Amino acid sequence: MRVGFDFDGVIAYNPLRVLRMPAMAIRRLIMPNHQLRFPVPKEKTWRFLWNIAHETSFFPAYGFAELRKLLEEKKIEGYIVTGRYSFLEKSLHDWLKKHRVEGLFKEIRLNKKDEQPHLFKERMLQKLNLDYFVEDNWDIVNYLAHGSQQTANSNEQRTMNNEQKKQRTANNEERIANTEVHWIYNIIDRFQPYKHKHPHLKGFLERAIKRD
Repeated sequence: MRVGFDFDGVIAYNPLRVLRMPAMAIRRLIMPNHQLRFPVPKEKTWRFLWNIAHETSFFPAYGFAELRKLLEEKKIEGYIVTGRYSFLEKSLHDWLKKHRVEGLFKEIRLNKKDEQPHLFKERMLQKLNLDYFVEDNWDIVNYLAHGSQQTANSNEQRTMNNEQKKQRTANNEERIANTEVHWIYNIIDRFQPYKHKHPHLKGFLERAIKRD
């Protein structure tokens, strides 16, 4: 079984992730039809602050021990697919070495060209042909599951009938082959409806992995 994992908020718990939904909601209010886009820090000062923010992912997520056991026993083939930018590569590998899991993953795909995270992950899922991918960012989950043109605030989405929506979803799911996208939600966005959602990594492993 080939399983891909985002890093921050999935493998490593990051308490700052609860701020993500309010920030995105405010942006949608200001720019309701704005295309999904994430900031890419270029200047040294911004990169320094970005690095500090990601250092809050300092302890393993709930379910990490179970994940390591599955990897050690080769019950799953694990991949890390993270939108972390190039300047965060060292801290990622340092974390994995510290927690003795770096060599357990089949591949580690990091966003070395500083692409938009959702586009990078979409491209990686197309290449890797995973059975499952686990992500904690709702906007990225929504993008991967429904495609760039099917967004909550899209005028086109509001005018589509149910059959057109189903066809759009089917067409977009082909983009990432047969990968089932699972979402790790947090306390703020937990009411967002989604078929494959879990409160933490352990919840995903218990429901999705063990059922197979």
